[in-house]
Amino acid sequence: MLNKKRIGRLIPYPVIEGGRKVLNAGPRRCVVCGAAIRRFTDTGYGFKVLERLQVVGGMRRMADQCPICHSSCRERLIWFWLTNGGGRFRFPASVRIAHFAPEKGLTYRLKQAAPGGYRAYDFEPARYRHLSGVRQIDLSALKIESDSVDLLVCNHVLEHVPDVELALSEIIRVLAPGGSAILQVPIALKMKDKIELPLDSTAEQRIDLLGQDDHLRLFSEEAYLAVLRSAGLDVTLFDPFEFDDQRATDWMLDPLELLHVCRKPV
Repeated sequence: MLNKKRIGRLIPYPVIEGGRKVLNAGPRRCVVCGAAIRRFTDTGYGFKVLERLQVVGGMRRMADQCPICHSSCRERLIWFWLTNGGGRFRFPASVRIAHFAPEKGLTYRLKQAAPGGYRAYDFEPARYRHLSGVRQIDLSALKIESDSVDLLVCNHVLEHVPDVELALSEIIRVLAPGGSAILQVPIALKMKDKIELPLDSTAEQRIDLLGQDDHLRLFSEEAYLAVLRSAGLDVTLFDPFEFDDQRATDWMLDPLELLHVCRKPV
């Protein structure tokens, strides 16, 4: 007998998405995909360590996620910076974008902004139904030409990789001089350094110490900035509420989350 997941695979994805839009239609609007929706859904995990260490990007947030494009406050923050924030990123026809673990809502927007220069990558491309042509890649050994990417988006990935320093060296290599990289990770506000577990750690250990069974590390803000800067990146922290408090509130951004805007020195 076919299970629910297998039946879903037989239905073309545009049909599924169209059905979701009908079922979730309402007066509110997602600032990422533009869908008119009735309500946002909850995000985050309920593990005690996330609340105890106040992990931004892991704690529960009520009414946070769009039911159509699945974007939450962390995707909205990136799109805010690109379009409204201090970055006001320009998307010339020649722009080259590399998007790792491509989030659905951001995928739509970035592809629209750079239809000829957008490339999506993941370690397991088969996971994606909303996007064809996702290229299989290992973040620690990128098959991308050096100095060839103007904007690199790698949101909540570096906490998973076996060797974060090696992954960052590859990111810096492929970035064009002056190119920007958005490299968000969960940040523990009530921790002074970082926790790093070995590859042979168990799922239970990772949940207990890091708050997710496939994470290998958890950073404090200071520790993460030190890792990024020691890799050779110029890093600035963008606070959307400091930039435009009313707009950041309207966009339902997380007041605890800062955007790590990284650039490769010219």
